[in-house]
Amino acid sequence: MSTEQQESRWSRFLPASYRGRIALAIVAALVIAVVGTQLLLGLFVGTRVQAEVESQLRQQGEQIAQVARTDGYAGIAEAKRYLPGTRVVVRRAGEVVYWSDPVQVLEASAVVTDGDIQVTLERQADAGVWGEWAIPLVSGVVIVIIGGVAWWLAGLASRRLRREATALAGQAERVAGGDLDARVDVGDGELARVATSLNSMTERLADTDRRQREFLADVAHELRTPITAIDGFASALVDGAARTDEDREEAAEIIKGESERLCALVADLQALTLADLDADVACDPVDVVECCREVAHRLERAAGERGVLLRGPGDAQDPIVVITNAAHVETILQNLTTNAIRATAAGGAVKVQASHDGSAAVLQVTDTGVGIAAEHLPHLFDRMYRVDSARDRASGGTGLGLAIVKGLADSLGAQVQVESTPGEGSTFRVVIPDGVPS
Repeated sequence: MSTEQQESRWSRFLPASYRGRIALAIVAALVIAVVGTQLLLGLFVGTRVQAEVESQLRQQGEQIAQVARTDGYAGIAEAKRYLPGTRVVVRRAGEVVYWSDPVQVLEASAVVTDGDIQVTLERQADAGVWGEWAIPLVSGVVIVIIGGVAWWLAGLASRRLRREATALAGQAERVAGGDLDARVDVGDGELARVATSLNSMTERLADTDRRQREFLADVAHELRTPITAIDGFASALVDGAARTDEDREEAAEIIKGESERLCALVADLQALTLADLDADVACDPVDVVECCREVAHRLERAAGERGVLLRGPGDAQDPIVVITNAAHVETILQNLTTNAIRATAAGGAVKVQASHDGSAAVLQVTDTGVGIAAEHLPHLFDRMYRVDSARDRASGGTGLGLAIVKGLADSLGAQVQVESTPGEGSTFRVVIPDGVPS
């Protein structure tokens, strides 16, 4: 039986309230202490009483020995009348001349020898009134007092616990109602850790809510810009404002470009939504070297138009096969490579490569672009976050590429790492484990 099952089994016999449980624990501990003290006290008193009784028996034995020598059997019998509850055995020259039967098992005894006379006395080591009822009575009174004090102390503890728990419950209710500014005071009591965790959770929820609102505002802005352009130039075509062939051709080109930008944004939103759904990922053996070659070949023209040299793995490189999802790997590589091309000026270079790290595969995209300042690195994978908004919008970026990379990497159980030096370039690494993500 597990510990949890044992606790559940015994919890049925415990009080339901914290006060009752605290009081029960205090009373149990103190009762054990009182009973232990009573046993030790009883043992101590019994030992002292037995010693005193045996000392008395030796004195009485000496007196009976003198009576036996002077008055014989009759004197012994007369002396026995003054020793109730005492067994008396007298021997003379080894022969029993007097004895009395005991009423019960006797504890204290003394043997006195006077010449050829030997007197043996036995008696119950009785502590008297103190031993019979005073100790139990005092112990009972002490237990009652302890129970009362324990109940009072338990009340104090439970009231404090109730106040702290009520405050925590109140904050949880406020957060559930949408008040993400709710915080609870963190004291030094038993629930301090819970209060700290609840405050941290609320702060994370508030931060997530803020980022979500900013994300929706950014998406609305990104959608509004191409839609406004499309609407304006389409209206110019419809109402005849674009009179010349050149005007109409310019309007058509702008409409086409903004439509492509809009389609790219919608595609990125769809990819991000799929990553957020955390659906099961179908994994198969994938040659990540071939994925790098495919992405480099696919983006070679776009890089050439910007005057950027794009290099993938050489034909001589051996395959690196891991169990993962090929579509996710290619999407990760394409987004990283596209960002690298956008960040690199004409005459620069972008390199896409794959390597081993034990059983894991490492995808690496390196550029000689503008680099990223250190203050931007913690926010790179936030949605709609742009290091250079003007440059990114001008190049057609949606600000979702790295967020998609992070989401897909998480779905593969992979880690994303970044190193960057402003003015020199950046390196993004994705470490993909070999196997189905858990």
